[in-house]
Amino acid sequence: MYRFVSPLQEGVILKRRNRFVMDVLLGDTVVACHCPVTGRIGDLVFDGVPCLVSATDDPRRNTAFTVEAISIDADRQWIGIHQGRVNDFVEHWLRTNVISAFPSPKHVEREKVVDASRIDFKVDGTYIEVKAPLAELFVTPLPRFERRAVTRPIETERLIRHLETLIATLPKTGRAVLLYVFLYDAPIFTGNPNRKHDLRIRQLIRDASADGLEIWQVNGDVSTEGIRLTHCVETTPHFK
Repeated sequence: MYRFVSPLQEGVILKRRNRFVMDVLLGDTVVACHCPVTGRIGDLVFDGVPCLVSATDDPRRNTAFTVEAISIDADRQWIGIHQGRVNDFVEHWLRTNVISAFPSPKHVEREKVVDASRIDFKVDGTYIEVKAPLAELFVTPLPRFERRAVTRPIETERLIRHLETLIATLPKTGRAVLLYVFLYDAPIFTGNPNRKHDLRIRQLIRDASADGLEIWQVNGDVSTEGIRLTHCVETTPHFK
């Protein structure tokens, strides 16, 4: 398990003030919390959504707390939303040998420059790009949680650029991995074949899989103490 420095605290989001700040009720006090996702999260309106927050005493921070996870379904599972920490979780799982795509890695490097781009990891000569989709949440929300209409595709041109950079490493390495990370119990992710951007992504994956591109998915279970990897599976065949 990846353990947090201090246990997370449970609260309730009163509103998302803007892209960067959520107002959260902790006990009897309303506190401003950093929102680690600048885009949309499952098209949710956040009034009344339960959450887990972490605290910091960093004097450079404008907010003393960060929203780490939310819960919107009947099972009360926590959905991790801190995309900025996902690579920390992945590095921990790599170094503790629990990602089956790399059962016993010897050399784990982060933020490797490839041409004019950066790839998240290079592990024993294989490049890994990590993505943690949150624009759509693959759980059934309780009726009391309001949602807005979907306004844009799940995947973006930025992912396509990163995928193209990852594919460009294949002639030298013979293997590359696009790793989707969900910090909750998500089903197998294949994108949406009815969306223009996803069609392009699926075509890139189909064309490059014969040259060594692999798609993997990991799911994690969030608690107040930390995050435990629960599932790791190759999903390349699902994109063909």
